[in-house]
Amino acid sequence: MPYQDYQKAQKLGEKCYRQALAGGAYPYLPALEELLPSQDEDGRIPMGQIEIPITMIAGTVTAERTNAFASNFMPLLEIDTEFAAKWIALCDDVHENGVQEPITVLEYMQRFYVIEGNKRVSVSAYFGAVSIDANVTRILPKRTESTENIVYYEFVDFYRVAGIYEIQMSQAGAFPRLCEAVAPKENEDAEYQPWDADLRKDVRFLYAVFSEHYCARNGQRLSACIGDAFLVFIEIYGFEALRTLSSAELKRRIDRIWSEFQVLKEDYHTSHILSPTEGSRKVALMKILPLSSTPLKIAFLYPKDPQISSWSYNHEIGRRYIQDVFGERIETVPLIATAEAAETVIQAAVTDGCKVIFTTAPEYHAVSMRMTLAYPEVIFINCSMNTSYRQLRTYYLRIYEAKFLAGIIAGALTESERVGYIADYPVLGTPASVNAFALGVQMVNPRARVYLDWSSLQDHDPYAYFREKGIDLISNRDINAPLADDTDFGLYGLCGDISFRLAAPVWNWGRLYEELVHSILIGAWKNDANDLGAHALMYYWGISAEAIDIVCSTHLPAGTKRLVQQMRDDIAANRFHPFTGRLYTQDGSCIAEDGRQLMPHEIIGADWLLDNVIGSLPEADALKEEYRDFVRDHGLHTS
Repeated sequence: MPYQDYQKAQKLGEKCYRQALAGGAYPYLPALEELLPSQDEDGRIPMGQIEIPITMIAGTVTAERTNAFASNFMPLLEIDTEFAAKWIALCDDVHENGVQEPITVLEYMQRFYVIEGNKRVSVSAYFGAVSIDANVTRILPKRTESTENIVYYEFVDFYRVAGIYEIQMSQAGAFPRLCEAVAPKENEDAEYQPWDADLRKDVRFLYAVFSEHYCARNGQRLSACIGDAFLVFIEIYGFEALRTLSSAELKRRIDRIWSEFQVLKEDYHTSHILSPTEGSRKVALMKILPLSSTPLKIAFLYPKDPQISSWSYNHEIGRRYIQDVFGERIETVPLIATAEAAETVIQAAVTDGCKVIFTTAPEYHAVSMRMTLAYPEVIFINCSMNTSYRQLRTYYLRIYEAKFLAGIIAGALTESERVGYIADYPVLGTPASVNAFALGVQMVNPRARVYLDWSSLQDHDPYAYFREKGIDLISNRDINAPLADDTDFGLYGLCGDISFRLAAPVWNWGRLYEELVHSILIGAWKNDANDLGAHALMYYWGISAEAIDIVCSTHLPAGTKRLVQQMRDDIAANRFHPFTGRLYTQDGSCIAEDGRQLMPHEIIGADWLLDNVIGSLPEADALKEEYRDFVRDHGLHTS
């Protein structure tokens, strides 16, 4: 029998050899000594005896015997060789007693290379073994700025916590996200606690089921590696909700979000809809909601009471607007819930008959995706910028256009040539607003500088900083809630302790809500997805769609008014775009050359500031404690 086993294994090796040659690949086992120059090492760490996945054994350490094996570790030498005789004897022994001695390997960049035990690996792989015991020494590479190197060192930290080798990632930040998704820190200053045996077992089970089903559906043909897709799976459903499910139920949940994996690693996988489309206005006669039918019930979920939150208040104005527009055809319901309580509130809204739910803040992003999967008959739409899920549409407004116009006013009127800008959180979209404001200032006053400060910083007063710098104009939050104490919003000037309003951006959420609800009522909701293909959809409207505007003081100089109005009209007609032409950042880098216009995803994802901005983008740890988690979850480098 071992003799026949060798012949079968040899055929598997020869098949792999031929396929490698046909594909232009190296047909033998790779040798680590040929892959790793000694000067690239940064030390070696004995890891002890570990059970390692056979699929992660990539080759041998030396090139001495590489031609004895194909790249799948199956033998290639003829059966009458000494090598074959030893392989057959080992096969017989392993068949009777299993592998008795651990192999010896080096681990480099999360792959294993055999020093001693090549035939044990070969025989174990032939018999379909999943893992093998090995004495492991880790080779640390010198640190570089490459993504592969960064990901590897994140894996080293992950292994220290999780003790799991088989999960591989390709994106920086993925391993820390997996740690947080499985067993979050108690607080930011705490360390991730080592996983116990039960937790490690459950994660391995989930990954084994996921990877098996992912490959069974030919997921390896997608651009996303298994680990990246697994992370999305965990983040969407939540680890605690998954760890108790059967293999069959896990596979069903994988199938439900398969389209998310199809676009996961594309360089740019969100389609930004910048104004109402023809498809969204195309009446579907067979699906239109009859006038005599029950009103379409729509819920609006707010993170805070609109009476005290300017953000919620803006959206509440939009809700009231569409209720007036559509009258008896719809019924709208305002709801308030924290992100932690949102799932329960949404479930109650669905039970109460809501068929459309607008979740009006980025902190609802994760729960919105979960609810989309749980209630496929309900339309969920989330207000955020950092989504890439195909099954959950998102929306936001191009507020940077109004900020640009406000910057023109500030640049024209400043006497000190120092303009203040108070931002709230360093999250996606905030640098775009700061930079657009700075571009407006620069357009009319190249000598002026924008001094950036943050209302969310711990133990810090922006006004004290501005007084120190002699700043006479300030751009602050856009609009105030009815019962909020603070009245400093929009663009205003300072004269001693007296402030005077110059302009304020206007968020017209109602305009966007009107179009989206109308699209649903006439049966055209699916048209945008069908027309734009397998991408995530984000409605990103601005002045051209009448969703953003600016209100100016009647006391502005006539020339400034005319300039602002002309620039507003040009933006509305798409004759001008603020982010066009040569743009330099604070460090002197050129973000765009002459004649180039930044794309929406470049503007949204900006993590840089222009060269006429004085200030920086703070880390989450520098903020007041109540804002830190929000910024970590929705900051500039989440995706």
